[in-house]
Amino acid sequence: MKDLVILRTPFMIQKFDGIDDFIKTIFPDIESYLKKASSSNIQRPDLDTIAYSELERKFKVFIVQNYLDNLNEYLRKQAKHTSREAMKDVLLSTISTTLSVRDANNNQLSADDYLISLRNTINKIDL
Repeated sequence: MKDLVILRTPFMIQKFDGIDDFIKTIFPDIESYLKKASSSNIQRPDLDTIAYSELERKFKVFIVQNYLDNLNEYLRKQAKHTSREAMKDVLLSTISTTLSVRDANNNQLSADDYLISLRNTINKIDL
């Protein structure tokens, strides 16, 4: 998939040049991660699913590191009668690579979209 992908949350929108760009932005050290996982006796066919799990984890970190101010401002406006921390936890739990990232036609990306891209990355690097 080479088309534009868009990360949409209630508190920010960010565009990427494609799923590969999205993955590299969220998980910049993916190649070293894959090499390390491969050297840990993880079988090559399993690398994509392991890398996808790590991508999802790093996605939450990316959101918090880069958009914490946006998130806090959104919560300040929206959470007038509820706990901001509770609302933050709920909101962050609903943001995911499959629910929050869409292609240019507004179709949600699926885990398979990421797995294909991850397999292509695995095939490009020397493990």
